Amino acid sequence: MPAPDHTIYCDYAATAPLRPQVRKAMADIEEQAAGNPSSVHRLGQASRAALERARKSLARVLGAETGEVIFTSGGTESNNLALFGLFDTRSGPLRPNDHVVTSMIEHPSVRRPLERLAGWGVHVTQVAPESTGEVSPDRVAEAIQPRTRLISVMAANNETGVLNDLARIGALAAERQILFHSDAVQAFGKMPINVVESGIHFLSASAHKVGGPKGVGLLYARKGVPLGSLHLGGSQENNHRGGTENVAGAVGFARAGEIALEEQEEVKRRLATFRAALLDELTRSGVVFHINGADGYPGVINLRFADTGGLPERRGLAPGQALMMNLDLNGIATSYGAACASGSVEPSGVLQAMGLSPDEAAQSLRFSFGYATTEEEVLTVARTVGRIVEAMSLGDPAPALPA
Repeated sequence: MPAPDHTIYCDYAATAPLRPQVRKAMADIEEQAAGNPSSVHRLGQASRAALERARKSLARVLGAETGEVIFTSGGTESNNLALFGLFDTRSGPLRPNDHVVTSMIEHPSVRRPLERLAGWGVHVTQVAPESTGEVSPDRVAEAIQPRTRLISVMAANNETGVLNDLARIGALAAERQILFHSDAVQAFGKMPINVVESGIHFLSASAHKVGGPKGVGLLYARKGVPLGSLHLGGSQENNHRGGTENVAGAVGFARAGEIALEEQEEVKRRLATFRAALLDELTRSGVVFHINGADGYPGVINLRFADTGGLPERRGLAPGQALMMNLDLNGIATSYGAACASGSVEPSGVLQAMGLSPDEAAQSLRFSFGYATTEEEVLTVARTVGRIVEAMSLGDPAPALPA
């Protein structure tokens, strides 16, 4: 069938569309401050001033001090910097034979660095989530050992939207004098986070999840905690991240963060209404089980389509993948699991950690909404999903239905 004229975007957890205000702020700064922020001449210092204004703005969103914000290329680099930057066999706070507590549902940019650290002698315990997807602070407490030096637990899960209790985990870490890192890429700007009140020492965030530009992120690093560097050859970012700073990206990130903070409660209210409408429409047709609970972030909804004859695999595709592709043909963009793993045919490890079987996980699909989503779009999605699922259950592997 021909491509639809309009795509309904339901993949905000992968990336949010660039906000018009952000695009303008970036274009303006490129014209006004084109110099290298490390240069001492007037144009360089104009760039430096813009960079520091952006840093101050983002620190304010987190309740941090300005000098505690390190600009990076995104959430993956921020997570890598936090974990590898803490590991130093001579003087760092994390060394061989030390112990780290994390969860089984972390993003690969946390899991993979910890796997490498394990190869270097760091002991890692992965805590299983509850069936609801939450990482229980009690289970984190049970996993702590005498040599535990770090706890790393995400704020909001990128596949289910489930929120973790950062304040309780942070209090636990403070009581035991353990460092606390949180991957807040899916939570930054969408839910209140105060790094001081939550006892967080390191926090990762990314601009493009809140309508900022791709390729820029931040790591909050609490003042006084030793941290190394991944990039050698420059003294930028207080010696934590060598290389010329992305000034326009930082300015765009700050503008997106400011807008997200201003709209936070209103957007959450709208998204909760949309989630209820989507689930009501689909549940009445009997085709869906909801995976994440009511306490999750309402903009991320992971659904399992199970009561339609099983959606048998066709053409080597898992049921969720087949549904995703059919929705794409009908002008609806969704995601089969996390964007970083969307090319994989393996069922979600996050959902399996929550207790779903591989077959059940393969029946799932992630819908994620954001600041520009409309109620009309959500209702169109629900009706189209229902029609496609019904057609697939009757044996049509690729129904071409009007959206």
